[in-house]
Amino acid sequence: MGSLPSHPELLDHLASQFVQQDWSIKRLIRAIVLSRTYRMDSKSTPDAVAIDPENRWYWRMNRKRLPAEAIRDSLLSVAGDLDLTYGGSNIKAGTSIEYGYQFTSTRRSVYVPVFRNHLPEVFEVFDFADPNTQSGSRTASAVASQSLWMMNHPNVIARTEQAARQLLNRSFASDEERIRFAHLQVLSRPPTEREMTVATSLIVPNGAREDSSSASSLQRYAMLYRVLFQCLAFRYLD
Repeated sequence: MGSLPSHPELLDHLASQFVQQDWSIKRLIRAIVLSRTYRMDSKSTPDAVAIDPENRWYWRMNRKRLPAEAIRDSLLSVAGDLDLTYGGSNIKAGTSIEYGYQFTSTRRSVYVPVFRNHLPEVFEVFDFADPNTQSGSRTASAVASQSLWMMNHPNVIARTEQAARQLLNRSFASDEERIRFAHLQVLSRPPTEREMTVATSLIVPNGAREDSSSASSLQRYAMLYRVLFQCLAFRYLD
């Protein structure tokens, strides 16, 4: 019922390589993910778009949105709270029913319990698959509740305040250096000139610099982190 493959010769090559390497799925996956095509970014050019607007020939990466698990782990990681403990159960001792279960663990999302009728709010908001049905792929919605969750949820506020506290405890020569570091933490890139101007106006209103240990300075940097987490550049991989 689908369309014809866009790269039949590539499929033949991968199939032959798969057989030659003793039917090893791991080796096949390794060959794919180490290829130049797989490692490209999503930047486009007008000439390329004119030739192949749907990216059928894979001249760039298709832009991908972070799944719910990666969003949760990123919040915890930036705040310095992500528990990297390997293996083992992550369900609270004495749990007999899922109703009212509190998801307070800071371990990686791969260890978060998935109950059929009760999920962490971040999973529900950001299109986690329904545990009651089989899903070949997840939906990818863009609704107001997602932005509102990133703006107002108590967990987000707590993590951004913790991230701001850790940032202010680091040794930096200026607020500009702190702003640059925060962008690298959340967006994996330095701020643009425009972003630096906007962030500086938030951190240093009216050019009045404050003691980095002050409560108002902490709240401003926490707000900066909340702004960065709401950016499309955070929620989408380029």
